Amino acid sequence: MIFFTLMLGACATVQGPPPPSQEDIVALARAGAPAQDIIRRIRESGAVYPLTASQLARLREQGVPDEVIDYMQRTYIEEARREEAMRQSFFYGPMFPPYYPYYPYYPYWYGPGRPPWW
Repeated sequence: MIFFTLMLGACATVQGPPPPSQEDIVALARAGAPAQDIIRRIRESGAVYPLTASQLARLREQGVPDEVIDYMQRTYIEEARREEAMRQSFFYGPMFPPYYPYYPYYPYWYGPGRPPWW
């Protein structure tokens, strides 16, 4: 029993700091925090902000440095690209028939030119 308790304790994930909200980022910028410190807090929390163009403009008007806004937008774009790559690799990876490039579709297979898996 003690062994399983110790194993569960060892498997517990270490959570980082909570992600700063947009209001927190604005407050840090208004307090005079350097852009690199704000970016470090966002990076450590692993936050991704799907912001619209008007929200980005509002952050700029509220005094958030351009480096922080660029970082927020860049992380969102990278996350969207990563998700799309995962989706594409799943679709074209293990789900696609492995013999597709090697065997052409002949018209005499299972009807008028259709392989059996269609």
